Order: sequence, then C-alpha cells, then structure tokens
Amino acid sequence: MKHVSILITGLVILLCVLASGCTSGTGTSTPATPVATPALTPLQTPVPTTVLVTATPVPTVTTELVRVMPTDQQVNVLLTKDRTTTEIHLQYQGGAGERFINKVMMRVYRADGTYQEFVMNDGKKPLPGDEIVVPGTKGKDRCEVFVTSAGTRYKVLDDFAIGGGYY
Repeated sequence: MKHVSILITGLVILLCVLASGCTSGTGTSTPATPVATPALTPLQTPVPTTVLVTATPVPTVTTELVRVMPTDQQVNVLLTKDRTTTEIHLQYQGGAGERFINKVMMRVYRADGTYQEFVMNDGKKPLPGDEIVVPGTKGKDRCEVFVTSAGTRYKVLDDFAIGGGYY
C-alpha cells in the first residue's frame, strides 16, 4: 500500500511538471524570430500659407454691461422667438417699478449681420402687455433691451433669441 501511494504521488508530480511546460531544460529549443517593426518616418512640418481675408462690416456692439435696476424700480420683460415664423417677441409685463418706467427699447442684431432698434409703444410710457414684434432670422439673433426708468437708462437684457426659449 505504501508503494502505491508513492507511485501515485510521483505520477501527480510528473503530470504537474508536464502541465507547466518545464520539460525542456537542455537548451535545444528553437530561437525566437524577431518581429519586424515598421520604419518610422519623420513628421513633415506644414508649410505656412498666407490666407487673405476680406473684412465684412460688422454692426457695432454696445459696450454697456447689463445693469441691475434698483429693487423698487424693477420690471419684467419676456423675450421669445417663434420657431416657425422666426419672429422675435419682447413683452413688457410690468412690475414693482412700473410707475418709474418711461421707455422700453430693443436693439436686435440679426444673424445675417444687420441690426435695428425698436421702441415700444412709439416711445410712450409702456403698459403691461405691450409688445414689440420684429422679424428675425433662422440663426441666433442677439437682443439688447434698454429701459429708461426715472431718467436713467438701464440695459436689462443682453441675450441670444433662440427659437422657443424664455428668458
């Protein structure tokens, strides 16, 4: 019985050695063939070319920043753009400072490079619900809204009118 267990142990060790691939220790293995590497080519530097650009007239953009009105003089305006007709709508909704407002003006910079100014209610004191409706383009039209309140002009909105958005 003792001889059988020694024999089984020897066979298990032999199978482990064969399974691990360590049977060649004589140095008669075939040499590995080198792998061909592609030749590296130096990067070609691009030749600088001169491009002649002609300037197209761009409307001057105001440099005024959006100014926050005093709390007791703030009003609400709603800027929307109709996707199907590309019309830009600016609606005056009134607010706490409704009694101070003298004038509402909107400047539209269209995507085609033109701009135009529009005054609400022919320059008279606007009433809640008054609206400016102007034609726009299918691109991004930029709108600036100016409010004159108690003799001071405030730029209250400067944003792109993109179809279907509320501002």
